[in-house]
Amino acid sequence: MNLLPVIKMGHPNLRKSSSPIPIPEIQDLRIQELIDSLITTMRAEDGAGIAAPQVNVLERVFVMEVDNNPRYPDKASFPLMVAVNPEIKPLGTEQVESWEGCLSIPNIRGKLMRWANIQLNAYDRKGKYFEKELSGFAAVVAQHELDHLNGILFIDRMDDMTSLCFREEYQRFYQ
Repeated sequence: MNLLPVIKMGHPNLRKSSSPIPIPEIQDLRIQELIDSLITTMRAEDGAGIAAPQVNVLERVFVMEVDNNPRYPDKASFPLMVAVNPEIKPLGTEQVESWEGCLSIPNIRGKLMRWANIQLNAYDRKGKYFEKELSGFAAVVAQHELDHLNGILFIDRMDDMTSLCFREEYQRFYQ
């Protein structure tokens, strides 16, 4: 579908909460085209995920996938997932340190903590409800994308800003 422009930090819509998509509307052409465009944009940008607010659409949907992604060469692959009206529930209390970047904050990385294991509850692109347990990088990506739906950027979750760095310095010193 269409490659959409990714809005950047500073755009006011990145700080707004998104509206739920009524379940009967998930299969409407407009939502299906949005999902296809999110997938196209994520892949073109070498993202591990992208949420609708990042393309200036304030609706509760994100997509995620890692399959031989050059931006994440050391991360485990996971299949394409479409999450409409997602909710996340931590499974346990374990947290992991996560170096994150964002298509809306290009070429910047920072270290923060995320839940190690989660349950993602959402609707797929056909409007079918699902519950999926995620761990590792997939769990981190889902939490990152859900934050976008709530107007939260990864930098808002950082306890210590001293790790904030440009991507090339991250690759040079921390990868």
